[in-house]
Amino acid sequence: MDATGRITITLPAGWRATGAGWDGRRDTSGAREPALAVSPAPDRWKTDPVVPGAFIGLSREMARRTTPAAFVAGQPHAGCTAAPVRTSRQAGIEWVVALYSSCPGAKTVIVETAGVGPGDAGLVYVQIAPPAGSGPAFVDTLLAGVRVR
Repeated sequence: MDATGRITITLPAGWRATGAGWDGRRDTSGAREPALAVSPAPDRWKTDPVVPGAFIGLSREMARRTTPAAFVAGQPHAGCTAAPVRTSRQAGIEWVVALYSSCPGAKTVIVETAGVGPGDAGLVYVQIAPPAGSGPAFVDTLLAGVRVR
């Protein structure tokens, strides 16, 4: 659960969650919007090529300004190979899912997802660096464990 109690997730075996808010995303009061990093090693998942992980952010402000499809499309992935965008309904959220592979840098595979949470929860953004060799089932299972309020 994040510090606000608005995001919870069922973690894959051996994973843990950390986070104190979404850097760069502020609500109308100026506080950081809720976010979590989840991984077997949350402090290393962004930079270590072999450590899988995910970032989960929740923003009421972004929900007012954009759609999940537009938000995902706006995530830059120059040099990556994009697969066709798909949708996946998990945990009551219709997710837009974009897979990028052959990416330069620390992570060769990145999955960008976004959906709108129930009620006025906001736009839910999940960026996933899946475990090597995992397929869409891993992404869908992770998304199925995301709960927001």
